[in-house]
Amino acid sequence: MWLRPPVVLGFRLLHDMRGGSSPKTGSSRGYYCRALTGESNYNICINCDLTVSCNCQDFSGRGKIGDLRAQGLTEVFEGPVVRRFLAQLAELRFPTDVCAICPELRALPREAVEPRGAPPRRGVIVENTAACNLACGLCRREELLAHRDQRFMSLEHVTRVAELVRTAGVETLYFFNLGEPFLPADVLEQVTRIRAANPAIRLVTSTNGLLLDAPEKSAAALLMDYIYVSLDGVDQRTVEAYQVGGDFDRAYRNMARLVGLRDERARFHDGIALPIIEWKYVTFRHNDRPAHVRRAVALAREAGVDVLGFYRGAAPMPKRSLRFGRDPVFSEIGVRLGDGVIVNFAGVPEHLLGP
Repeated sequence: MWLRPPVVLGFRLLHDMRGGSSPKTGSSRGYYCRALTGESNYNICINCDLTVSCNCQDFSGRGKIGDLRAQGLTEVFEGPVVRRFLAQLAELRFPTDVCAICPELRALPREAVEPRGAPPRRGVIVENTAACNLACGLCRREELLAHRDQRFMSLEHVTRVAELVRTAGVETLYFFNLGEPFLPADVLEQVTRIRAANPAIRLVTSTNGLLLDAPEKSAAALLMDYIYVSLDGVDQRTVEAYQVGGDFDRAYRNMARLVGLRDERARFHDGIALPIIEWKYVTFRHNDRPAHVRRAVALAREAGVDVLGFYRGAAPMPKRSLRFGRDPVFSEIGVRLGDGVIVNFAGVPEHLLGP
């Protein structure tokens, strides 16, 4: 989930982002990337074809920094692409089309910028598939699939990723990215292998919920520590306006059913049943009215989810929510936390909430 993007410093940097010339000599500062230097708990993504991207929105493929079919994680982050990206950032140049809006970008005095890569320790994204059963309004699926060598990660590759993550000592694994993670037929075996190799790792996933009525899919979900169920509305009309192909009744029913299954066999951490289940509600202009918000709160409470999170969708201005975070209804029903407004029904401690 993206935070507010940093301010872009004028036409010169926009030109540089497109591969233009360096800024004026004598600049006293530079940029560096928290993801490439091992400081982030998010954004480094192992794609379903075992390539590695520096960000979670690499639809264009310009953020690819390595390939785990031929390299280890350390080799990737000590390799020429990462060195080049960091050197460009130090010169106030953007190596990818995502840098300008990426929350990992930081500005420092030039002498404090140390362009040295490091593999992720706090968290890494694993994209087990680039395929999806929905066609959401902002998705660039065709562009994405044009540069993925395969749409599904094989079990052999899942095993390799699980070992690489274990060796690196990664604390959190985000089992999702630009596809629906529960689409693969062998998802239960995938998650089982990751968990077996990394018994103490924190597993987080995000799903549209439509497939969780299959026993093996819900069994895979129950191996997680945190689950986002993305359901962007309170009825079929508000959901399908963005989540094209969505089915509100089925997704909501599956979410409530998963809560029941979790409660029957719950694991606990700090007194909280695992997996923590959050209804993730992305707001747009068509689904952000106070009546929608209050209805979502009532439905979430009825389903028994632990958390209801409202987030602003990064839509073009005519479709973007103007009420999110501003309308009094949001302060009435929850608290602002990070980039979301959170209704915390279960009293989940902040350190256990999603990223």
